[in-house]
Amino acid sequence: MSSLNSALDIAKTALLSSQKAINVTSHNIANANTEGYTRQRASLEAMPPVMHGNFYFGTGVTVSAIERIYDNFQAAQLRSSQSSFSRYESKEALLKTLEASFDDLNEGSGLSAPLDAFFNAFQDLANNPSSYAERSALLSNAAVLTDSFNNIDSTINQNITNINKEVRSQVDEINSLASQIAELNDQIGTVEVAGISANDLRDKRDLLLESLSEIIDISTMENDTGQVDVYVGGGVTLVAGVRATPLEVEIDAENPSLSNVISGGVELNNRITGGSIKGVLDAREYFQEVGDKINLLAATLVKEVNVQHSAGYGLDGSTGVDFFTVPEIYTKPYGTNGGGAVVSSTAVSDLSLVTLDDYEIRFTDAANYIVVNTDSSSVIANGGYTSGNAITFEGLSVTITDISGAPAAGDKFTVSFTKNAAQSMGLDITDPNSIAAASSYDVTPGDLPGDNTNALALAAVKNAEVIEGTTISDYYTSLVSDIGVVTAEAGSNRDSQDKVVEQLLLARDSVSGVSIEEEAINLIKLQRAYQAAAKIITTVDEMYITLLNIR
Repeated sequence: MSSLNSALDIAKTALLSSQKAINVTSHNIANANTEGYTRQRASLEAMPPVMHGNFYFGTGVTVSAIERIYDNFQAAQLRSSQSSFSRYESKEALLKTLEASFDDLNEGSGLSAPLDAFFNAFQDLANNPSSYAERSALLSNAAVLTDSFNNIDSTINQNITNINKEVRSQVDEINSLASQIAELNDQIGTVEVAGISANDLRDKRDLLLESLSEIIDISTMENDTGQVDVYVGGGVTLVAGVRATPLEVEIDAENPSLSNVISGGVELNNRITGGSIKGVLDAREYFQEVGDKINLLAATLVKEVNVQHSAGYGLDGSTGVDFFTVPEIYTKPYGTNGGGAVVSSTAVSDLSLVTLDDYEIRFTDAANYIVVNTDSSSVIANGGYTSGNAITFEGLSVTITDISGAPAAGDKFTVSFTKNAAQSMGLDITDPNSIAAASSYDVTPGDLPGDNTNALALAAVKNAEVIEGTTISDYYTSLVSDIGVVTAEAGSNRDSQDKVVEQLLLARDSVSGVSIEEEAINLIKLQRAYQAAAKIITTVDEMYITLLNIR
């Protein structure tokens, strides 16, 4: 109704609303530098009018809500970009350590110099095949080369071990963040079920979601109660309301040197697409790839040098002598094998026939097997199985023996000549006089075999196309170049994503960030509104006094 009392009531609502709005503005100013804080705004709304006579009269103002100035789409874009940035950042950092291991300018840590010195030593021996000095120098250079292979292999394997530890550490961090998000979901749901906006709690949750997205790519969905469900790996639930489902880390059954990210028995390695953990997994995969190539390089070098060397003669008349230690054949049963047979022994029956491909011995039943070249996916041997009898194929011999029973249908055994070639590389020859520089021993009694034809043939191995259609040196150079390209690509992607994240942060801050200047202007505006409302009360009070003084 229209009266002095109603005017006082309206002024009262104006005072209270201005006071609340000033509190919100003060809160914004106080948190201008608080990480993750989202600007808030008091939403003012006219109170319902009342009918008096033939007119509607207003009843004042109220604060209908404390709004959080927030863009869900913008936040999702930012989290996605942060995931991509973190992926390439962590990948680049790890690849730089790999690149350093192949840096020939960094104290000769690569293989280029040792390879050149090794083959040059064979050329020096060819120039003076009877010289003990050249022979000793050759063995010294060969020892440096084998040590270089051993060191690079050790470095790669140590990095893979460290990466596995990092995977476990990041999974622990993911689980910790997921638990905190679930706890905040509980608090937010409790508050907002009463129709009250839990703005500050939402800020804390969004900050946790951003931190989580830096580790692993996520997608989110908010339900009617304000709780957020979080998914990873293309739809695997990490947080559902107030419950978090922790990820696990398990040793790979087929490759014990690796750790896999697991959720509910499902491996997520290939389903994760972003975050630092993806960069770590990408780097580990590339470390493995490089390790396989180094092993192939080492196995090729061992095979080609040994085959050629064993065909020649040393000063002591020896022949058929290996120059390098022949790697032990790597074998491993599949984790799904159900039979009781195991590999009891292996041997290289003819090194010249070894292809350097990988194989699987597969049992079709307890009495029959096939040998599959897994590089070409072709069957290269088959036969009937007898426990303890050697299975021979392409220069290799593998003996499988029944221990607790016969093989079961479907049992498989991996066979590889190259698997640990770099790790086991060493010298099989220690006497300089046994170095086979000559190709024959047809000499006059009392003389030494001083021809250099086999030494020349061994020096020529460097330029022979013996590994994937290229030479040993070119193969290694190509590998080093590829490492540089992959590392540079990760760095380029990181720089690109960094710019995207920067732009999205600026866009978010322009919407959700606190501007001190804007808040100061708003504070003055609210101060004036408060003063005007107070003036109304003063005026009404004077009007009451006037009425009371009427005689």
